[in-house]
Amino acid sequence: MNIVWTTVTVAAIIALIFKDPSSVLTVCVDSSAQALTTALGLCGVYCLWLGIFRVAEECKLVEKLSKCFNKLNKLLYGNISEAACAYVSLNLASNLLGIGNAATPSAISAIKEMEHDEKLSRAGAMLFVVNATSVQLLPTTVIGLRASLGSVNPSDIILPNFIATVITSVIGVALVFVAYGRPKK
Repeated sequence: MNIVWTTVTVAAIIALIFKDPSSVLTVCVDSSAQALTTALGLCGVYCLWLGIFRVAEECKLVEKLSKCFNKLNKLLYGNISEAACAYVSLNLASNLLGIGNAATPSAISAIKEMEHDEKLSRAGAMLFVVNATSVQLLPTTVIGLRASLGSVNPSDIILPNFIATVITSVIGVALVFVAYGRPKK
């Protein structure tokens, strides 16, 4: 992936040199400043939600959340360990709140609990699909990003985003059921 990004960046700079050589340095500096401003704006959102999830873990809220999602987890993932179920539930909650980057550590932990072979299991494939499509009730990361960039109404994407993520999740889960069949009890 580094090769792709490096190639695209170098090609863009070369194209800019031929189009407007005097603006190369200005564009590079301005773009870097804008990227840093956007990243710092998102840092606040991530710190808030990662802190909330850390407190939730300490207060045993994750275990309670795991029990709430237990039937859904059994339907989607089959017979997985308690630890994997807790990580999957935290991942699902993170995705429902639209904070995908906070969902990544719990997904990695869940995969470590579920996968013990080189071949991807049905549960691992389902976790990948559910995490990638992630139904979002409240896309906080995107709302935060839109707010940091000066959107007049940053939350006007809630309904379209919810509809799109539900559709992609249903299709993805259905494809895992087609490819792997029903989970083993």
